[in-house]
Order: sequence, then C-alpha cells, then structure tokens
Amino acid sequence: MEAAPVDLNGQNGTFPGVNGNANGANGAEHKNPHDIPLNPNFAFTPERKLRVITIGAGFSGLLMAHKFQHRYPEMQDYIDHTIFEGRSEIGGTWLVNTYPGVQCDVPSHIYAFPFDPNPNWSRFYSSGPEIEEYIVKTTKKWNLDRDVKLNHWVRENRWIEERGQWKVTVEHEGRRWDEYADIILSGQGILVHQKWPEIEGLFDFKGHMTHSANWDHSYDYSNKRIAVIGNGSSGIQIVPQLVKLPGTDVTNFIRGPTWIYYRVPPSRHLGRETDDPNPEYTEEEKKRWREDPEELKKYRKAMIHRTNKAFRQFIKGSELAKEHVEFAAKQMAEKLKHDPDLCKMMIPSWEVGCRRITPGPGYLEALTEPNCHLTNSRITKITENAVHTADGKVHEVDVIACATGFDVSNCPKYPIIGRNGADLAEKWKDEPEAYLSVATSEMPNYFFLMGPNAVIGHGSLMEALNWTGDYLVKWIKKIAEEDIKSIVIKPDVLDAFVRYGDTIHKKLVWTGSCVSWYKKGRVDGRVTALFGGSALLFNRMISEIRAEDFDIQYRSPNPFRFMGNGFTAKEFDEEADLSWYIEH
Repeated sequence: MEAAPVDLNGQNGTFPGVNGNANGANGAEHKNPHDIPLNPNFAFTPERKLRVITIGAGFSGLLMAHKFQHRYPEMQDYIDHTIFEGRSEIGGTWLVNTYPGVQCDVPSHIYAFPFDPNPNWSRFYSSGPEIEEYIVKTTKKWNLDRDVKLNHWVRENRWIEERGQWKVTVEHEGRRWDEYADIILSGQGILVHQKWPEIEGLFDFKGHMTHSANWDHSYDYSNKRIAVIGNGSSGIQIVPQLVKLPGTDVTNFIRGPTWIYYRVPPSRHLGRETDDPNPEYTEEEKKRWREDPEELKKYRKAMIHRTNKAFRQFIKGSELAKEHVEFAAKQMAEKLKHDPDLCKMMIPSWEVGCRRITPGPGYLEALTEPNCHLTNSRITKITENAVHTADGKVHEVDVIACATGFDVSNCPKYPIIGRNGADLAEKWKDEPEAYLSVATSEMPNYFFLMGPNAVIGHGSLMEALNWTGDYLVKWIKKIAEEDIKSIVIKPDVLDAFVRYGDTIHKKLVWTGSCVSWYKKGRVDGRVTALFGGSALLFNRMISEIRAEDFDIQYRSPNPFRFMGNGFTAKEFDEEADLSWYIEH
C-alpha cells in the first residue's frame, strides 16, 4: 500500500513547485505525493501576518509600539498591530490621575521609557503633569501613536477555538462591532478602576465629594472643612496640598500607620548635599546630561544599581531590615515633631516595605499644622453633612475627598472568556495567578504587561516592562515563524510557579503583619501582586522563552510544516551571503 502524503498545508495536499515543477528538475512534471515543493514563496518564512491587538495606550502599550516599530523593525513583516485606548488621550495612569500634588514616588530618571531617557526632568520626583507631558512628547517623537485608536473601549474578549483567534468586541461612539486577533496584549495595568470606600451612607452626603482618580478641579476647596479618606500614595500627596489652601480645615481619616521615609535620600543619588526631599535639578546638571548621553547613562545606572542592591532590605528579620525600621521610625518621628499621638498613629510596628514605602514630601509635616487633624478611629457611617467615627465623634465637613485608589484585584471588568468557556474574572476572584506576570492558564495567546506577580514593589518598573516587551516579541516571532495556532501556560506549571513564589514570599517583608494591597487588602494570605524574588531574578527568568512550560498547538497536523520547501528564503536572494557562519 502506498504511504499517505506528508500533509504540509493541513489539507492533505502538496504545493506546486517552481513553474509547476514539483522537484525543479528539467521542467518534468511529477505526480508523486511525496515530492517536496520548491516554491520560493513557501520557503522558511512567516506565511501570514498575525493580527495583534494591544489594550491600553499608557506606558505599557506605547512601549510595545516602540518595540514593533523601532526596536524590532522586522516585526512589520510579522504583525498587523492595533492599540485600542478607551480614553480621548494617551497616558494611562498619568492621564487619569490629576489630583492636587500628584507625583511619582519613583525617582524621575528611572521612571522613563528605557529607549528615551529624559535629561530634562525638573525634580528628583516628577509631578503627574510633567510625566504626562513626557509621555506625549516621546510618543510624537517616535510616532508611537501610529496604531492607536482613541475613544475605543474593549467590551469583551472571547476565544474562538475553531479559528484559533480572539473575538474582540469594541465600542466607539455608541457603536459596537467585533474584530479578530491572533494575539492580545493587555497593557491596562492595575491602576484603572477607581475604588470607592465601602462606608454606610457615603452617597447620602450632600456636600461636595470627589475621588483621587477623577478629581473635580472645577470646585473651589478654599475655606472648606475637608475630610480626606485614606493615607495611601494619593492621600499622602493630597493632604499637604489641601492644608496649604487658605481657610481650610483638613481631617485625614486613616485605617492604620504606614512607612513614609526615604530609603536612599535624594542627596546620595545627586552627589550633592541638599535637605530638600524633592530637590530641583540644576540647569548645569540638565545641560551636562543633554550634551553627554553617556553621563546621563552613568547617573541612571548608578541609581538603578543602588535600587537593585537595596532588595536585601526586604528579607524578613534580617539585620538590614531591622536597621531600616529604626532609621525610618527616627526619621518619621522627627518630621512629626515627636508628637506622641501622631507618632503612635503613624509609625508602624511592622516591617518596612510590608506596604509600599512612600516618600511623601510634606505629608508628615502637614499633620503637625494647626488646620490639619489625624484620626485612626474607624468610620462607622456618613450622613448628609458629617463623617461619624467609632470613638463617637461627629466630624462635620463640607467636602469628602476619597483617596482610596483603585480596585487592584486584577479581575477584569468586562468578560474575558478563554478556552472551554473559562471566565478570567471567575478564575481570579479569589487569587489572581500569572506566570512571570505575563500569562495564565486557559487563556491562549493572551499576554499581560504588569499582570499578577509583577516587579512593582522594587527595582525599576520601566525596566521590567522593557524586559517583558522583549519576551513578548520573542513569542510573537515564534508563533508567526512556526505556524503556531495557540500557546497557553500549562496549569501544573502555573501552579508550581505560584507555589515557588509563595515559598519565597514567606522570607520577605511583603508577608508581614500589615494590611496591604499586595495581599488583596488582607493581613494574612498570599502575596499576589509581586514577583517572588528580586528584579534581577525576574530579568534572568524572562530573558529567554521556556517553551516547555507551555502547551503549543500548531495550525497544521504536521508541526514541521513551517519548514516549508526545505529552503530558507535567503537562498532565493541572489545578493545574499550564504556563508555568513564561517568563523574568522
């Protein structure tokens, strides 16, 4: 019996050779089904462009745009790319957050696009408006908005198994339609959905109410009694700004203490003495960095080196960790003028770093002002004109500012339905789990930038995103070149990765005795937000693809169909160097 032909196209047939010649010999026509086609158009090269949809045009989405257009220009032959951004402008977090005093708590020079460091930052820590201006300017410089569609909201992602694609439902100006994508990149981050506090009667309040994630700038906050709920990053930045306004009386309602101090004072990074917690860069410094990029690189490298080295302080119970507790407590007490009540409410007893460490320039000093008050008594209810606390006090106020941040559960707010009907919101309702922060089970060809288990508690987030982008490009190339239908992390591999992280976290301060969003607002429980290890370990792990960790399905029954006709495309280029591999 004659053997069945090798199925190279998934339909049990062969491809015609050059000029109809299946073997290229003397123009003779051969009917043997085992003949290998010699069509140069089917040499070892991607047969089709992949449709890639990125969701979000913040730092993550725009960084991927740079990867595709500039860092790896050959990707133009591999993909058709679209970025859907729901808002009317680019910028993500820095477009949304415009509350008074908004600034980054990471030094400016390590919070920038890695491909375009900015020599012109005005201060050691940048304000939100300056960061947004930098994002817009850099986007225009590199044409990163080429593939961006603004005011386009993604409303549903649904995996279609028979197509090997995601059906993406998009809404624009009230109209909805479906598009199809081979690969989805989620660049939405976690600071997306504002979170209102769960307090009885909150929306019965008759005064003015605003939220840090959607600040009302049209209202005049001067000469008002203001309640600020929360002492996370936004509350710490808002309070001193409101205290400065004429005639205000500000009360900050907090659930507990938090570490507010400088692990490495700005003066150490600057190389010059200054007592300013957020010093300005001099014109001389900016001029030197503009004219000598190597000097700027040297400065940034030294800063990142110190930041990476400081990871050791997160080892629970270490001498270094104990030293940081003593140092931080002393620094905070001095700024609180050693007021016993303020020190008791504000200085934690738990490990430094258990919650995110915030520099908070001016916050502790503001708490000592006569028009600023602090209470850690639990809010029991809110009425038409007052905030009521468990100690029996009634705080009459004109304004409530909810500095309660975002829903950081990672659960999507629209349906994401993967293989076999798996619902991502249901999968992640208790514990969000991701492999290297980029992939989760039952979601084929779906990648996250800064998903669960990301490098967001230490190191440089921008560099981690940069490494992640390179990793995703490698996967996209592999999927295109090898005619892959889908890849998805194996459930047992994901489980093993998460259990490894749990083990490492037991030794780190993030599992300390604080309430933290790293642990979904719990004292005990798993750390689901952070990578289990240092930024440099993350770099090591994401530098190369571990294909063995994924279930890979091919578009053809023969997984080697992508090898084509036995030639590489280069061999049909008369000008190509076909001996490039010879060593000198």
